[in-house]
Amino acid sequence: MAYKAKKPLERELYKPVKEYLEARFKESLTHCYLEITSEGKFSQELKRLIPHDIIFSFLGKQASPDLVGFTWTTDNLWLFLLPIARSGVKDFITVEIKREPITLKDVYQAKMYGDLFRAKYALLISPEPIPEEIKRLHRRVFVLYRVTDWKVYIGSWNESTNAVESWFPEAPFGSWPLRTWLAPWTPPDKDKKP
Repeated sequence: MAYKAKKPLERELYKPVKEYLEARFKESLTHCYLEITSEGKFSQELKRLIPHDIIFSFLGKQASPDLVGFTWTTDNLWLFLLPIARSGVKDFITVEIKREPITLKDVYQAKMYGDLFRAKYALLISPEPIPEEIKRLHRRVFVLYRVTDWKVYIGSWNESTNAVESWFPEAPFGSWPLRTWLAPWTPPDKDKKP
């Protein structure tokens, strides 16, 4: 009988995914705070920041996102250009982590949590490759889209590097429009022909 390696439990992915996301958001010119909420326990701080706290009546151990948090920034440039709530919270984040391959039910679960928290970032992460069927379905009926330009972002987690190796339909960190304004200016090359 061949020895089959035992897959780690889903909850064993919570901490490395949390640390990875916090670091990636920080690289994108914003700060990020995430809590592990899979057991339906939300800190008083997080509850205080959610303006529509009625959602906690519907969440609990049976139905809660694995991670919930928010982004904020302390840069005065951001405070001047973007409307931020008095608390300093810019956007909310929900994260659902699956050990098995992503299914359509998982996509709708991630959408539901994103919508309940009015989270700009609804993330769905699995160590399994992103199923081609989900990609094809999104290309046909845009199943990952949510409100306005918000969407569900699906990530393929690499357990050996503790990082997301690919995102679909795109990375949630993307290129920030202001990042180009903040980059050092370089004069155009006069000798280069268009």
